[in-house]
Amino acid sequence: IRGLYFIPLFFILLFSVFSHHTFAQGEISGEERIVTYSEKSGVFFVNNNGFALQYRYGKRMDGFRKLIYDFDVSHIKHPKEVKVRNPYYENQRRFVFGKLNTFVNFRAGLGIQKEQFSKQDKGGVSIKYYYGAGVSLGLLKPVYYNVVDSARYDKDKEQIILYLGTKKFSSDIHSISDIYGRSSFMNGINEIRPVPGGYVKAGLTFEYSSSYQRINALEAGVIFDLFTSTVPIMDTEKNSPYFITLFIGYRFGKVGLTKDGN
Repeated sequence: IRGLYFIPLFFILLFSVFSHHTFAQGEISGEERIVTYSEKSGVFFVNNNGFALQYRYGKRMDGFRKLIYDFDVSHIKHPKEVKVRNPYYENQRRFVFGKLNTFVNFRAGLGIQKEQFSKQDKGGVSIKYYYGAGVSLGLLKPVYYNVVDSARYDKDKEQIILYLGTKKFSSDIHSISDIYGRSSFMNGINEIRPVPGGYVKAGLTFEYSSSYQRINALEAGVIFDLFTSTVPIMDTEKNSPYFITLFIGYRFGKVGLTKDGN
């Protein structure tokens, strides 16, 4: 997997450091223990194949578990995507040679979050793991390129005049030298088509907020998406109906308080 080979190693180091910090926390606080019952949080994820935004609502099931509802949107790229520029034209917009569609995936699902190691005081770290599954709805939007159809030399201006057309990519007729640059994102917006599917995921959360009412956490994990058909992102590379996504992100939000304990 291109781009984020460091994630598994970072994941292990993060777990080791925070686990050690959890067990080495200071004296137990003498203040009353706060019990939370709900969670509303958001997160920005950086993935090995793009990026994602998520909203989560969590409802406490017992002292250590929450039922979580996750809603997220992610931009998924093909692992072979590389942005290039036509060497014959300067200062033009870069493009991914051979790209057919931009792929955006919406997910909605349920899961369970369990607190494995609890905070001993407000300055400590709690470690939680979660797993879940749900439905996916991918949206494919065609990519258009500004393609050089023809050119002529203007003697008066002493320059080459280019005539451009807006076209989808075709490996049968296009080469890098034919493409002037990528076209506007709005081209093809009326041609969006859905690709349904489903997903499963699992991850770890390292929560370090100094307030019981706020969430500040680092999070990492993996998602497996499977769609009902092959997702045609690239024309020049092999496409697949599934994606394995490694992610790492920062979670922030608020929790509701239900009672004080002794």
